[in-house]
Amino acid sequence: MIQSLALAAITLLLLAGAIELWWGSALRLQQRKSLESIEQRLVTHQPAERRMQPPPLPGQRKRALLQSADGLLMRADLPPNRAIYAVIACFGLVLALLAWWRISSVLAMPLVLGLYSALVWLWLRRRIEKQQQKLLAQLPDFLDGMIRMTSVGNSLPMAFQTTTKSVAMPLRSLLDRTLSSMHAGADLDQALALATRPYHLEELSLLHAVLGIGMRVGGRSDHILQRMGDFMRDHAHARAELKAITSETRMSAWVLALLPVAVATFMTLVDPVFFKPMFYEPLGHKFLLVALVLELTGGLLLYRLAKSL
Repeated sequence: MIQSLALAAITLLLLAGAIELWWGSALRLQQRKSLESIEQRLVTHQPAERRMQPPPLPGQRKRALLQSADGLLMRADLPPNRAIYAVIACFGLVLALLAWWRISSVLAMPLVLGLYSALVWLWLRRRIEKQQQKLLAQLPDFLDGMIRMTSVGNSLPMAFQTTTKSVAMPLRSLLDRTLSSMHAGADLDQALALATRPYHLEELSLLHAVLGIGMRVGGRSDHILQRMGDFMRDHAHARAELKAITSETRMSAWVLALLPVAVATFMTLVDPVFFKPMFYEPLGHKFLLVALVLELTGGLLLYRLAKSL
């Protein structure tokens, strides 16, 4: 019964993830097509020898998952090293063993690990949102500095290098990685695209596309950068107003979704005798499975409600 319950819980988690991916696939497809069209226009202006890219090595494919994890830590403003992974894994293992010792049931381990994984994901997501807000808040001022440098006759790469010296963290780290790639021989747009790839921000993707077009086609790049800066400020102001208006609804959704899980976990750890029939009796297993299904369904619906605002 325990094995079937664990298998059913894993199946429900995978089903919830599949539904979320399916609902967001249309928006992601539209964004990917838009960025691909911009990249295609850039590629048409590149020489033939630059369009040819070497095939990926076998070792690079094996490290794809690790690179994705490193990119997640970079978006969360954490150092991408193995110590972070070890600390997160060890802390989760200690919590699972503590729950096993306290409740005296193996079934408590996957439940505690699932709750711990959800809390770690929420913590990382909160850090990622704060990091993105800081980056987007610094971008308009950085563009204003580039506009002042290009208006007096400097090229885009020279304006980029000069303006980077007056930028604070966390945008400074991203620009420093771009400069390192430029010193290694890459063009400005290619170096910026490589440095901003882990952050998954449309504004940064649009910036490196505009810089690439300005370097290869020419024109008044300062006018385009000025419009981009004004648009980013207006967009940030509108997003802040929308977030303030919908904050009460989103907070209510988080409280309603996490409160049953938090209360059940606290009561189980404080008084395990009270919940022992849920882990040892067949009827308790059924109740536990029903509660898990209801919690996942309600959490998914509340998540969709909060995300649609």
